[in-house]
Amino acid sequence: MMSDEERDVGKGEQGQVRLLGITGAGTMGSGIALAALAAGLTVTLQDIASEMLERAQQYLERYLSRKGQEAALRRLRLTTRLEDLADADVVIEAVPERLELKQEVFRRLDELCAPTAVLASNTSTLPITAIAAATSTPERVGGMHFFNPAAVMPLVEVVRGAQTGDETVNTLVALAERMGKTPVVTRDTPGFIVNRVARPFYLEALRLLGEGVATHEQIDRVVELGGGFRMGPFRLMDLIGVDVNLASTKSIYEQTFHEPRFRPHPLQQRMVQQHALGRKTGRGFYRYDGEIAAEAPSPPELTPRSGTVWISPGTWAPGLAELCREVGYALVHEPEGVPVAAVVVSGRGEGAREHVRWFDERLPKNVPLLCQAADVTVGEVATWVARPERLVGFDGLFFASGRVATLVASPMLAEEMRAAVETFVTGLGRLPVWIEDAPALILPRIVFTLVNEALFAVGEGVADGVTIDRAMKLGANYPQGPVAWAEEFGYARVLAVLDHLRTEYGEERYRAAPLLRRRARQLAAGNG
Repeated sequence: MMSDEERDVGKGEQGQVRLLGITGAGTMGSGIALAALAAGLTVTLQDIASEMLERAQQYLERYLSRKGQEAALRRLRLTTRLEDLADADVVIEAVPERLELKQEVFRRLDELCAPTAVLASNTSTLPITAIAAATSTPERVGGMHFFNPAAVMPLVEVVRGAQTGDETVNTLVALAERMGKTPVVTRDTPGFIVNRVARPFYLEALRLLGEGVATHEQIDRVVELGGGFRMGPFRLMDLIGVDVNLASTKSIYEQTFHEPRFRPHPLQQRMVQQHALGRKTGRGFYRYDGEIAAEAPSPPELTPRSGTVWISPGTWAPGLAELCREVGYALVHEPEGVPVAAVVVSGRGEGAREHVRWFDERLPKNVPLLCQAADVTVGEVATWVARPERLVGFDGLFFASGRVATLVASPMLAEEMRAAVETFVTGLGRLPVWIEDAPALILPRIVFTLVNEALFAVGEGVADGVTIDRAMKLGANYPQGPVAWAEEFGYARVLAVLDHLRTEYGEERYRAAPLLRRRARQLAAGNG
């Protein structure tokens, strides 16, 4: 046992925790221990396997020595006995994600620990309420979900179960802050905030790949260069572990009684069956066997241009007109001279059909016609024009803010028109990425389903929009929060894209959150 003097080293002015207990010395338990020791806390780390404790000790020694904090190891005790956590003020459970196992651990901790001790689970998807039900004191049980790597990632989700007391929540919030983390408080809902709201990021990407819309490399490229995400969905699944990602999806799907929005994809199941789990097995969606992959093309630089571009009125390609002017194009909304290209930037409900037909009738036959295609398929637009051989759909919503141009050819696109469009977009500093025709393309589909899930969560009282945005930026490294995206693009446009997806696929997974529809209606009426 530690002496009182050693234990007092962990006492801090910002909280009342003298001794932190952690059960489970795997990746997450070791990472939590490192964050706690670095913050000055005294830690007892327990695991039933002595080899796991040895590995944890090596990890902690290595990283603390790098930071010149070797002295922190004096505040660490390793043990295989759960009983040695009995004197802890807070115990964080980080054992494998099996409900029965966690319930048994909490049942024993409930018996061993003082009545004033707070018990927290680091579960990422399992219900805190069900874990707490194994104890006689569920009011002192809450969730404290760290993100991997726990010592580095700044977010901690503090989860309030059905019977979690305010004092428990306050203690866990204060502990997270003392460890240098940003806590967000969430209701006990499947996946909490981050794992729930992030599901479309993976599932829609898998559906796009499964439908043959684009390759996984193309999807990652568009998401990273076009959306500003640090990692595309397939690179990220390989990093997390394809099996781990699938298990999280299955857990949320089952807990929500097979809600269609969370339905797992067979492609991911097949990856797991062939043991293509990502980096840890040397092969996932990408290969990690030392073979040098072909280098991805870089976006071109802006190139000075001359000439005229016809551009329709509309708001579905924000920033495009300014970008065209920046490189030297003259912009007009009515026929004037022979343009380099004509661009329709209005949505389906904002006159897109009329604008496409109007331009098609007046354009010289050797000029390409581009139409934003976030809320209408290029196949449908092709039925509106007399010359579909010059028609190209593009993602206008993310064109100016990113470095890629997501393009879709009409079924009869002429090669010279394809070349002319590529010249046009590369001059604007955008890397052309050609994909197959599909509702909502890539980024509008992925980002707006993220927005939709976030608004489902807000409407259900999981957390407010500010908290959800903070959680997604800190816990998932998103460039922007989903509610902020809704504000940026407009609730009406998000709703239009989702309604388009639902109409095209006929699936409930794309039904709009009631809060999204309500906000779009309020803003349209001038009451927003």
